[in-house]
Amino acid sequence: MTERPDTTSWRDLTTTALLVFLITLVGCVAAFAFWVQDLSAPQVAFLGSGNRLSLLITDGPARLLLATGDSPIDYENALTRVRPIFAPRVDVLLVAGSGRTLLVPLAAHGDARARRATALAPLPESPEADAFGTMSAFSSPQHIRLGSSVQVTVETALPVGADEEVEFPAWRAIIERGDTRIVALSDGAAAALFPPVSGASVLAVSGDDPAAAWDLSPAVAFVANAEAIGGPEMRSAFAQRRRQPEWGFRVFPGEALRLTFVEGGVELPSEPAQHLADLSPITGMKPNQPATSRRVRRPASLSRARTRP
Repeated sequence: MTERPDTTSWRDLTTTALLVFLITLVGCVAAFAFWVQDLSAPQVAFLGSGNRLSLLITDGPARLLLATGDSPIDYENALTRVRPIFAPRVDVLLVAGSGRTLLVPLAAHGDARARRATALAPLPESPEADAFGTMSAFSSPQHIRLGSSVQVTVETALPVGADEEVEFPAWRAIIERGDTRIVALSDGAAAALFPPVSGASVLAVSGDDPAAAWDLSPAVAFVANAEAIGGPEMRSAFAQRRRQPEWGFRVFPGEALRLTFVEGGVELPSEPAQHLADLSPITGMKPNQPATSRRVRRPASLSRARTRP
């Protein structure tokens, strides 16, 4: 006796559906595993938070957030781009700013998933500072070990003659993994208040006058708040410099720029980059491709910088 055609058709449809389900499931699991691995890699994300850039530093499951800026909505939008939905915890919240630049720290502090909050320095009196209530503050440079491979050093300094009762000090954060360093400054003037850092791969300026920091703290790549400097202004700012950054990035409010530590350097996204150096192409650097990322080696090994295939 032969099997009825409708029975055969039903079995074929069931088998096909199961195969499609299994292939989709395997693909989703693989994609999720790749995504988790990418998010858990040691990295620094610069978050457009209005008139300042905040920093989210991660090393595996450990997360440190340095919050500053005057736009909580832009901060939340930027943070959403880089913070995993299933792991929203912040282990260390560092607060910087005064007056309206404390609006973003207030929003971050109000998140119940932030475990420990500390100000980089005592907060000058203001309604925003009063909203924090009692908050501990650092009184000296701090070295924070984050995860198994990243160290963060944060320090503050006041210009000569400044009144700490009314002015929040300038700050600097140095994020290190091995011999690779990313330096972040509160504003351009802050570079003159701290000892130079040698061999930085990336210099980022959170606030005003970002180009002013370059001569005292040069690096291979430069990151600035788009609210503080325009694209043509960034190009002209470095046109006459003896040493120029190879790549420049402007982070807009509500957006995020994620830099990933890799073996021997930092991986930068290519798509939002501006090529700033008027130099011949670097040996080993492939042509710019929007879908790729660039690997910036330590300055001593700059000739080996390359894009990721």
